[in-house]
Amino acid sequence: MKLITKYNRINIVATIVVMLIASICYYFIVRYVLIHQLDNTLKVEEAEILNYVKNNNKLPDPTNYRDQHTSFEAVRELFKRNFTNVRLYEDRHHEDNIYRVLSFPVTIDDKLYKASVTKSEDEVEDLIEKIVLVTIGIVILLLLTLFIANRFLLRRLWEPFYNTLQSIKQFNFSNKQISPSQETDIAEFKDLDTAVNSMQARIIKDYETLKNFADNASHEMQTPLAILNSKLDLLIQEPNLNEFQTKQLQSMYDAMNRLAKLNQSLLLLTKIENNQFANARAIQLNILIKEKLNQLEDLIIAKRIHLSTDLGGKIVYMNDYLADILLNNLLSNSIRHNDDDGAMNILLNNEALIISNTGAVFSFDTNNIFERFKKGETSEGIGLGLAIVKQICDNYGFEISYFFREDLHHFKIQWAKE
Repeated sequence: MKLITKYNRINIVATIVVMLIASICYYFIVRYVLIHQLDNTLKVEEAEILNYVKNNNKLPDPTNYRDQHTSFEAVRELFKRNFTNVRLYEDRHHEDNIYRVLSFPVTIDDKLYKASVTKSEDEVEDLIEKIVLVTIGIVILLLLTLFIANRFLLRRLWEPFYNTLQSIKQFNFSNKQISPSQETDIAEFKDLDTAVNSMQARIIKDYETLKNFADNASHEMQTPLAILNSKLDLLIQEPNLNEFQTKQLQSMYDAMNRLAKLNQSLLLLTKIENNQFANARAIQLNILIKEKLNQLEDLIIAKRIHLSTDLGGKIVYMNDYLADILLNNLLSNSIRHNDDDGAMNILLNNEALIISNTGAVFSFDTNNIFERFKKGETSEGIGLGLAIVKQICDNYGFEISYFFREDLHHFKIQWAKE
């Protein structure tokens, strides 16, 4: 969920909750004020009745107006003046309505009377209803205003943030270009943009340092390795060497070759990670696979491997060198770790490339098969072939996986969705 969407939901929900609580409180406050005003009106009627009794020493005539009634009743015991609410039936509306009643004692010639002034609350209820309707309208208008503001105004407000985020996604340290600064008057977004540009500058600098180190280290190692290799060649050709010396020199020669391969593989991994193989073109994989199988034909024949292929037409956009490395490592592994008189199957279609082969079950956890230097106990490789394959696939958005099924090792490359 996007930040602005979550913010809008929280903001609108919080606003609705606050408005509901405020509306309820507002209703009771308005009702209290209006009832208090109605009570004041009843008090005015009370004062007029008491004033009439004082001046005339008799009760005024009872009244029965549409919304107001006065009545008098003789009582024996003195009671306290009080306000009450009663529900009375009205013939005019054919329904019960609520009335506010003020009852107070009146004494005439030592006789006690209960005077009651009754006034309808219809006007109060009508006024409260209108106020509630106006309030609801204001709340709806406010929510619509908030929704529009959040949908459009806040989106424009957050535009520099999304531009900065997009520049981070598109940032490629190999092209040495820092994302352009975003024009905004918001201090937080300015700080974010400055921090991102500073980070990109440091990444580019670190990338250049790492790239130069890898290139220099590889170049400097090639010369002593070549010298050692040539010296070992000369020593092995010496005629006076005994069997023990020859074996020792051969071990040194093999170790030197492994060191040279290790140096080349690590350098290749570094270059792939640093995206130094940016050039890509359309490659017909079925044609390239056939070429690689022709190059490996002698190894296939030597191990008497039964080869089965089903190669459909598939075009991928890759660097030529990386495509060659990818297929060479997978096919070489499938041959090298296969059984004599074993089987090797290759399936290529628009969804995936699957290379399967017979062979002994791996002695390690195959969940880590694509990690660097992960290999079986009997493997003669340096343990970087599949790591290189994984890095190449990651570089182009391919998904590579391994599984063992029906006595066959399967390596599957799922092509990126177009």
